Amino acid sequence: MLTESIRQQTDDQIIDATLTLLQSQSYDQLAVTEITRMAGVSRMAFYRHFGTKEAVITTIVAQLTDDFAKEAAALPLDGQQIAAAFFGFIKANGMAIAVLLNAGLREQFYPPLRDILHGTYANLYALHANNTISVDYVSDFTASGMLALAIRWIATGMHESINEMAQIATEMTEAQHANL
Repeated sequence: MLTESIRQQTDDQIIDATLTLLQSQSYDQLAVTEITRMAGVSRMAFYRHFGTKEAVITTIVAQLTDDFAKEAAALPLDGQQIAAAFFGFIKANGMAIAVLLNAGLREQFYPPLRDILHGTYANLYALHANNTISVDYVSDFTASGMLALAIRWIATGMHESINEMAQIATEMTEAQHANL
């Protein structure tokens, strides 16, 4: 039990150091030596826990997206509630998401979230769709639009409330849903 606690502490130190360093440099500039120095761990510990800096990023993204996937799976199939949960997730994790985006890691972060949103909206749209082929396309379009809104919201300082963003998103998604 103590060993697992120490392992988790080391993982957390490495993740925190990586996110801190990515605030001031791109992913390509990031070196394992810098991560280990800032985390206060040896290179051997780094390689034992993660193996590569790519694995650290994969873990960060997985932690973020796994939390939202669980929340999304429990949501009722209601566009307003889906949007509010999504923007609540973005607000709660805005700093980490902004760091990943600014470090040039959009392609690591974007697809898993798009997939979660796509599946959630596909379930919503399938309830009332006349054209089931369109559901997949419209769900993908909606998911991408939600992520575009979130990225813009982060980039502009997240001044709007979660409810305001959810309302914007709901208006957007209802317009798409009407075309099914």
